[in-house]
Amino acid sequence: MKQLLALLFITVNLNLYAQEQTGWWQKHIELNGYVKYLNTVNFYDGNDLLTDNLWHNRINFHFYIDKQISFNAGLRNRVFYGDLIKNPFYRQNLAKDKGVVSLTKIIVDETNILMLSNLDRLNVDYIYQNLELTLGRQRINWGKNLVWNPNDIFNTANFLDIDYEEKSGTDAMRLRYNIGKMSQLDVAYTTNKEFESQKSIWALAFHSVYKTCDYQLIAAKYYSGFMFGLGWESNLNNFGFKGESSYFTEDSINIFVSSLSLDYAFKNGINWMISGLYNGGFDADNNMDIINILNNRLNAKNLFPSRLAFFNRFSGNFGPAWQWSFGTVYGTQNSFTILIPEIHYRIADNWEIYLIMQSFFADIPDIRQRNLLTFRVQYNY
Repeated sequence: MKQLLALLFITVNLNLYAQEQTGWWQKHIELNGYVKYLNTVNFYDGNDLLTDNLWHNRINFHFYIDKQISFNAGLRNRVFYGDLIKNPFYRQNLAKDKGVVSLTKIIVDETNILMLSNLDRLNVDYIYQNLELTLGRQRINWGKNLVWNPNDIFNTANFLDIDYEEKSGTDAMRLRYNIGKMSQLDVAYTTNKEFESQKSIWALAFHSVYKTCDYQLIAAKYYSGFMFGLGWESNLNNFGFKGESSYFTEDSINIFVSSLSLDYAFKNGINWMISGLYNGGFDADNNMDIINILNNRLNAKNLFPSRLAFFNRFSGNFGPAWQWSFGTVYGTQNSFTILIPEIHYRIADNWEIYLIMQSFFADIPDIRQRNLLTFRVQYNY
């Protein structure tokens, strides 16, 4: 607890210091982030009650050396305590760092408490005319869809993770070249700690616009095989229409993954979105328990524990300070269903409260009817 108090003290003082600076500091330094607390009650059909707590502090730091060069860092400091943290697999997964250099440090490691710091952004960005080069840990976001992203081959995200808005980064080299005002060539490379060829990704993406459609074409050497992808974002009458498809081939094994989504804004302020997934890389033999589903590091070949899945969500506002949403997920494998109601209240400009429920139903012994109720309060600076 002393470490947590020290962390909060440093964060608040960094925020106050940044706000007081003028002149050179304001021109070259950008510092922001948040502190939030999450309390999660995990229960099975009204029984087997588990409680977990998380303090999460994030610091985003940007140093603009000049108009061409910038240095960027993102630090996550987290303190977990409660029942779930006693699970060895869960603890091991939290502390895992797959980067070329490990940027995760365990500060406190006890039976019922874990405190760790992780740099998920650490890169240098250089711009010269139409070229932009980024070296280091970064997020390469090629996803177009709002739920499942088969084009996101570098750092796949799990949409069920309610605590990681920024999403993970990857240790990579990325070079972008702007072709006129509407098109771009994007080349990226990442590997593992041993720089093994079969654990590396080389990818080339072409992004452009045709009429009202933003689209991309991707070709990649994906680990020991190859990947070809297509993504788009457009309008279909008054609907937003997004989609992604990826084709993977390796050792005569071919996998196709594709997702589509439609979204619509009603005149009364209610927003609707529906998405579908064909998950060609689904592996029915994988152990599917609640820890694997929430914390498994997904990959673009296998985005969900079902071959076919559908997502539907309505959202809107109760006045200027209240927001609500209700989402449902259905996977055909084991009748896997998730209900996700959410309420969000903005107390002030920098303060907000969330109440989020994730109810899982499936013909799987560990799940059956597993419920996660999370209260989250967050201060942004």
